[in-house]
Amino acid sequence: MAIVANNGVPQNAYPLQVCQGDCDIDADCAEGLYCYQRGSDSTFVPGCIGSVHVDSDYCINAINTPAQVTYRPGEPTVMMEGLLLSTGLQARKIATVGEPVKFDTGGASQEVFHSAPDGAGIFVDPSGSGDYVYVSNSESPTDGGVGAIRFLSTGQVIGYQRLRFIDPKNGTISVNRTIRNCGGGKTYWGTWLTCEEWNKGQVWEVDPWGKTPGRMTRLGGGGRSYESAAYDNRDPTKPKFFITTDEPDGPLVRYSPASSVASAAVSSGNYSTLLHSNGGTLEYFVVTNISESPNGTASGSYVWSNNMQAGNASAAQYHKGGEGIDVRDGKLYYTTKTQKYLFIINLDDNTFVRSSTVSGAFDSQPDQVARVLNFANGTTDGILYFCEDGADNCGVHGRDSQGRFFTILQDGSGGLIGESTGLAFSPGGIFMYVSFQKPGIIYEIRRTDGLPFYGAKLDIKYHSNADPSNSFPVRMLWNDNAK
Repeated sequence: MAIVANNGVPQNAYPLQVCQGDCDIDADCAEGLYCYQRGSDSTFVPGCIGSVHVDSDYCINAINTPAQVTYRPGEPTVMMEGLLLSTGLQARKIATVGEPVKFDTGGASQEVFHSAPDGAGIFVDPSGSGDYVYVSNSESPTDGGVGAIRFLSTGQVIGYQRLRFIDPKNGTISVNRTIRNCGGGKTYWGTWLTCEEWNKGQVWEVDPWGKTPGRMTRLGGGGRSYESAAYDNRDPTKPKFFITTDEPDGPLVRYSPASSVASAAVSSGNYSTLLHSNGGTLEYFVVTNISESPNGTASGSYVWSNNMQAGNASAAQYHKGGEGIDVRDGKLYYTTKTQKYLFIINLDDNTFVRSSTVSGAFDSQPDQVARVLNFANGTTDGILYFCEDGADNCGVHGRDSQGRFFTILQDGSGGLIGESTGLAFSPGGIFMYVSFQKPGIIYEIRRTDGLPFYGAKLDIKYHSNADPSNSFPVRMLWNDNAK
């Protein structure tokens, strides 16, 4: 992507070509293109690769007309690589546990791909090359850690490495300093937070490009069985970081760096000490009031308490087994696996709503889907994608702003069990990546029509009670106007 003009200047730059900006109206773009208006804080521009510029919009291809679209989510017609896929999708395996990663440019990695792949994220090369990495946790109880698959901007696999960590006690550096690396989360300065899921687990910050070794942060306190991480930096001088705890009484944790440390990071642009300096505070989500509805939903209020025991008690009663977490536009989305709940927590007014994830995340909550999509892309069009935990025929699912539920893909061979995880999209949305933890395969999914996956991803999990003998158990009729 490139900014070549702004507000009609220079005139000879118009009409703008594909992935060029800044445009204001469709007439600013060449024939066959239209001006894509990005949403607040969105870095997604369909079909384009690279870094977006603040307050800029881009010309893109006129995509997703009924004559062009072949992708029909929820219509199971394609069997490929052990997956049952929706019409218009194709799949390939790009990594398998215990095997070298084959490069599309020839050759293979010296290290074999790590075991038990779990939470993952995509990072774009800060140099501007357009290359990107898929960072993947290993939930192995013996060697754990994090691996990174590197891609060219065109999606070709060109590298793989295990990322190194430094031991805070003796300074030794190795790839297996951490174990049971489950979920995680991205920071807003381009690093990966990986969470250890065991009784003395910690939260580590790691460079996805492997230039510096990973370090233990202060997010984990004295150590617990941590699952996933997210942040709210709407006020960059007062950022908040959230960690879920996968225990029967595991609290939802909030970490606030010291204000002096946060202000210094903003002023300097250097965030390397933000999660490692003294003076930060740990607080815990405590439900103070809850009103249950006959349909199983609930609403209530909460506080953040510095009393960990109060956080434990709240979790034991209301939100056991914390799991996926994400923050969008002042709302924290938090799933728990014991009771199979989705909490949508308003970070501004200390209220929440709660629903079940058994029938698919956001069941009867199309307004919330619309909110997330609009925040990510500036439009309510598209599908909100999420994974599934602990069910037969596990896969990738989605819901649109009309409330319709789609199974995008799932196990088609009986050999992919346990959970699907590590869902991520390449810059521009052309490639979807997803991991099936057992037997341990990373898949690349793409649309046969060449169009991007249009919508958003939320780092939560759907808990299925579906009949394992029934492929695509819940399916909606396709609407040719959907994207």
